[in-house]
Amino acid sequence: MKKICLLLLALSLFNQTRAQGPVSPLITLAEPRSTTLTLEQCITLALENQPVLRQSVLQKQVADNTVEQTRKSQLPVVSGLTSQGINFGRNVDPYTNGITNAQIATSNAGLGLNWTIFNGFQLKNTLLQQGLIAQASQFDVAAIKNSLTLNTLLAYLQVLSAQDLLTASAVQVAVSQAQVERTEKLMKMGTVAPFNLYDAKSQLAIDDMQRVQAKTNLNAALLTLLQVLNLPATTQLELVRLPDTMSMQTSLMDAHQLYSQARTFMPEVLAADLRTKAAQKGIDLAKGIAYPIITLTANWGTSFSSAARQNVFSPDMIEQTTTGFVDVAGQSYPVKVLAQTSSSERIGYFHQFDNNQYKSVGVSVRIPILNGFQVRYRTTNARLQQQLAESQAEGVRRNLRQAIDQAVNQFENTKDRYNALNQQVSVLGQSFKAAEARYNAGLLNAVEYNLAKSNIDRASVNLIQLRYETILREKIVDFYKLGEL
Repeated sequence: MKKICLLLLALSLFNQTRAQGPVSPLITLAEPRSTTLTLEQCITLALENQPVLRQSVLQKQVADNTVEQTRKSQLPVVSGLTSQGINFGRNVDPYTNGITNAQIATSNAGLGLNWTIFNGFQLKNTLLQQGLIAQASQFDVAAIKNSLTLNTLLAYLQVLSAQDLLTASAVQVAVSQAQVERTEKLMKMGTVAPFNLYDAKSQLAIDDMQRVQAKTNLNAALLTLLQVLNLPATTQLELVRLPDTMSMQTSLMDAHQLYSQARTFMPEVLAADLRTKAAQKGIDLAKGIAYPIITLTANWGTSFSSAARQNVFSPDMIEQTTTGFVDVAGQSYPVKVLAQTSSSERIGYFHQFDNNQYKSVGVSVRIPILNGFQVRYRTTNARLQQQLAESQAEGVRRNLRQAIDQAVNQFENTKDRYNALNQQVSVLGQSFKAAEARYNAGLLNAVEYNLAKSNIDRASVNLIQLRYETILREKIVDFYKLGEL
């Protein structure tokens, strides 16, 4: 009995320890190991630091824990009981069920088992449904990773584009400054009129203002990237330049084929399909309410009472005279017998626990007859939930198809614009060189010179922006093709 009590206590402490679970450490942000980062390193930092991804991982862990909990709930439920008590005054002797007016100490211990053998496959279907939901949550994590990856790519390219625009603005300022100095010399020599110097200084002021704006845009782009990486705004970063090569091989005609491939591995589509299957299991769960429930029960227990007594007989025999008489030859003689002497003593604690054991085993069957038409309504609701999940999954696939169509179309348009603008910059560059030579020779006025310079400057800025937009569009198409950058 001592071993049984110690076993119950040990099992209780073990279950309490397991219920507490591991203690999560404090969340710390990952710091960049170097101030110079590549695109891959920035993506890794974003995935490590963004709380939305950690929340998604925690939700997946909750789903996994729910599956494990449901799996373990199929096991029998075993519980132990022990109690100690003291009764004062007039009460019932639990050993003899007689009325007594003495202090009685009692003790009870027992074990109980309850096992649901069959309940309309509800536990099985619940486990399958929660398993599908847990798999869907795993794909949710992958979908959030993809979203963070694309956001990091966009912020990274915006910084590179802003850096190139700032460099181009600085070059324009340097050209305008050189032109002002050249115009001052020509004016002193009497070759050009004074208003040409004013026009040159005006153009220098415009270019310098554009340089300041480009610097502001670069600061804003860096801040956006640091926010995507979840790093302090004071963090100093230097980004590695991307290769200048662009394949530009994707055709608009590949959009349907690209969608057919992407729908087989994109995590948001897979998650939606799994949730549809989970909703289908909900119908089986609703139908299971109509089935009988078979339960197996078993119990064991024992008790102790300080009022319990037993008679103890002495081995010595004594002669006792009874009330009976025997007539012998007309003479009456009293009847005497030999008897053992006895005394009452308390029954031992563990001896009572051993003698007072009781056991029971039973099987119960509960058959639902009328439960307020719950089966009908729950089944109808489960079918509606299935239709809703199917509609949501179809919406996810539609959004993916439209996103791929748009990505391929935008890449095609951007590629054509980039090729055309590249040729335009080449032609405007030659035109500006000719205008600059004529202006220095005094054959072109300042207005026409500034117009030629503004055309090449504006085209160069547009070409820089369009180059990075083309890189972004190409990588997005590759992402839908391969599932990764």
